[in-house]
Amino acid sequence: MQKKHPYLKKISNLHSFLFQRMLPVGGSEVSSLLYWRARILFAIILSSALFGIFILASVIPLAVKYKLWGLLLFDVSAWILCLLLLILPRISYMIRATISVLAMYGIGVIIIFSIGPISGGPAWLFCFSIFAAILLGPRAAVLAVSSNAIAIAIIGYLIHNNLWIPLSNLFTAQQILATGMNFLFLNILITLSISVLIKGLTQSHEKEKKLSASLEKSENRYRLIADNVADTIWKMDMNLGFTYISPSIYQQRGYTVEEGMAQTLNEIVPPDSLPKVMELLGEKLNLIETDNPDGWEPNIFEIEQFCKDGTTIWTSNNVRILQGSHKNPNGLLGVTRDITRQKLAENAKAEAEHHLAEQKKHALVGQIAGKMAHDFNNILGAIMGNTELSLLDCKEPETKNILKLIFEQTIRGKNLTKNLIAFAKHQEPKQKFFKISKKTELVINLLKKDLKGIELITENDLNIPELLADPGMIEHALVNFLQNSIHALSMTENPKIVIRTYSINDNICFEIEDNGCGIPKEYLENIYDLAFTLKGSQDTAGSYKAGIKGTGYGMYNIKKYIEQHNGNISVESKFGSGTKFTIQLPVIKKKPIDTKTIQIKQEKKYFGKYILLVEDEQEISDVQLRLLKSEPCNHKVDIAKDGKAAINLFNKCEYDLISMDYVLPGSINGMDIYHHIRKTNKTIPILFISGNLEFIESIKELKQKDINIDHLSKPCQNKDYLNSINELLTITLR
Repeated sequence: MQKKHPYLKKISNLHSFLFQRMLPVGGSEVSSLLYWRARILFAIILSSALFGIFILASVIPLAVKYKLWGLLLFDVSAWILCLLLLILPRISYMIRATISVLAMYGIGVIIIFSIGPISGGPAWLFCFSIFAAILLGPRAAVLAVSSNAIAIAIIGYLIHNNLWIPLSNLFTAQQILATGMNFLFLNILITLSISVLIKGLTQSHEKEKKLSASLEKSENRYRLIADNVADTIWKMDMNLGFTYISPSIYQQRGYTVEEGMAQTLNEIVPPDSLPKVMELLGEKLNLIETDNPDGWEPNIFEIEQFCKDGTTIWTSNNVRILQGSHKNPNGLLGVTRDITRQKLAENAKAEAEHHLAEQKKHALVGQIAGKMAHDFNNILGAIMGNTELSLLDCKEPETKNILKLIFEQTIRGKNLTKNLIAFAKHQEPKQKFFKISKKTELVINLLKKDLKGIELITENDLNIPELLADPGMIEHALVNFLQNSIHALSMTENPKIVIRTYSINDNICFEIEDNGCGIPKEYLENIYDLAFTLKGSQDTAGSYKAGIKGTGYGMYNIKKYIEQHNGNISVESKFGSGTKFTIQLPVIKKKPIDTKTIQIKQEKKYFGKYILLVEDEQEISDVQLRLLKSEPCNHKVDIAKDGKAAINLFNKCEYDLISMDYVLPGSINGMDIYHHIRKTNKTIPILFISGNLEFIESIKELKQKDINIDHLSKPCQNKDYLNSINELLTITLR
């Protein structure tokens, strides 16, 4: 671009300086009518000042020749007036315009009376009325035309009555009159036309200004809303590029407007959501291009979007097509709302509903399991109790081995029932100190038949401190672990299981590792889920032998046990190469024990007490009766087979202890008997023998209030039964 010459630049600056003096108040806008009126006035005055010199040069000889000193004086005065109007400050537009228009009228009249009507005078009068209309408006135009009419009338009168004979009169009075009338007629038509045009332009401009102001006000209002609303408002062109984003994008996603405008869709939404968004927006634009009316309808969809800090938010997006000319699509308009809190609430609600459904399912299973466990445990209790008694009396080695096998299988049956009970109901751990290695040995002995043909390696650290935990829960967990390993090895040529126990960082650890079928990577996170199993019908890979099935409760219960003991469980597995489970449980140091107290407790054995035995299962009551009445206990025992009989016996006799089942025939259960007894006797020891799940839940709270009660789950070993009775008698009679 070429630079202006310094002289031209100075002239341009002078031109701008002089023009600014012409501008009326409020007329500085280029689009305003006042601005262009000022431009016309400035052009008139500037042209008159510049070209007036040449006009004077031609007028002076004529004035001298014909001695038209008045015309010469007026022309010189008019030229000086132009200069003054051009350079003098603080003169309003109206004054400059009025003086300029009147000067035209004066020049025209002087020329007519100096030279004659057939001269340049009428042209000046003609311009006088036109510029009055342009510069001053319709009213001034009417006054100007009226002034011209009066001037023509006076001239016509003077000529007609021979009162004035112009110097250039080459025409008759009638010709001059006719010319004057034509002049006046055309002057009126053109002046009025220009006046109407100027008025129309003025009104149109005023309407445009009002409309523009209204639109500006509306735009400002909508801009204010768009700039301050929490939702992000955006526009896209037909190529899905942003053309506008509201500043709220910063509060919503942490980006500035400039950063947001520069982003593409794949920088906004996660990869898994991008195809969905592209398909939806693309289909919407295609619908419009194919003249499908449905394409104009708004679309609402929910997606995740990236924030600047790397996190994501959930958003609801309302998108519609923008219409251009001839109703053609012109892009997309969208509103993006942050619905992360809503999503979290929905997820929390769904999780709560799922949890409630699970609780209901558990409750239903608990009811069924309670009935099943009660009946099954009664059967196991009878078998277990009689087997233990038979083992005491048996002298034949072969028979004794068979009885031991029966007893071991009842223990396995007990563990199976425990699995169901653990799943159905939450049980608080009964914590005791014991060696984890002793517990692993016990479990190995229980499952030695199933371990046949498997290489078993145990690596026990002899310096491990004793573990404070629920022995039954830990035993149950180890049984499940070992059974899962045995099942996983069913198709392995050289099966091997390694059991390790060690301590590290104030934790007691045990590991069970096998070289079995392993767990597919995609299922590692699901192995603790309720009812999840890869065995049986779910064994699509053929990893297990036919006939091996899983309940889906084992790992679920194990995780629950470990969490109840404030421990953690981890798994390492590779499909086809084996699995290793690692359990860590916190070390809890033993408190110093008073050996004298232990000796006293060990010496306290109670014999010959009077016991009420409440049990409806004949096989179980026979075992309990034999244990209580035989050496070394020698207790006196009454038996009640239902609740009514138990209450009647209690009302008649003074007992030292009550041993009773919870579920009894008839309408009176064990808890009813308990409440009846406590009305008159607050301290008599009561031992509940029951595997009923509802009772197990209720007894926990009851034991906190009443120290003279205890509970054993069916089936129980004979030694546990006698020890519990002795402990209760110790608490009451000490």
